Amino acid sequence: MKFTLNQDLVRRTVTNGKTTETLVENPKTVLPGDLLREQVTLVNTSDRRVAQLLVNVPVPRGTEFAELTTPNTDRWKVQYSVDGGKAFSASPTRTVTVTENGRSVTRQVPAPPSAYTNVRWTVTNINPDETLKLSFRVKVK
Repeated sequence: MKFTLNQDLVRRTVTNGKTTETLVENPKTVLPGDLLREQVTLVNTSDRRVAQLLVNVPVPRGTEFAELTTPNTDRWKVQYSVDGGKAFSASPTRTVTVTENGRSVTRQVPAPPSAYTNVRWTVTNINPDETLKLSFRVKVK
């Protein structure tokens, strides 16, 4: 397997009320608020089908997860981590303590996407010489 990770700047322009996007490959500089695409390209360079491939991509430092651009299909499922890649879930939670009726109560609540630290796809199979592209977007802090 060959893995390639690219980071591209997503530049949005609005003309006559219509938004279009262009990608700036491997930008040299980015600014707070910029949107970046994190894309991993997988190429099966073998002559065999590969099954149950885990593709784990960390959310880069100085950014926060913004949106998934390669959603689930019948060939792969996506999960997220909020603890640096130790545990993954399709809907991660975090523990919070709140005061209710004068008592501290601890409960699990959905983690906001901005808390995601890693994105992982579980690819059921990839055929010989096949190429897959998986991506998500992050916002520069």
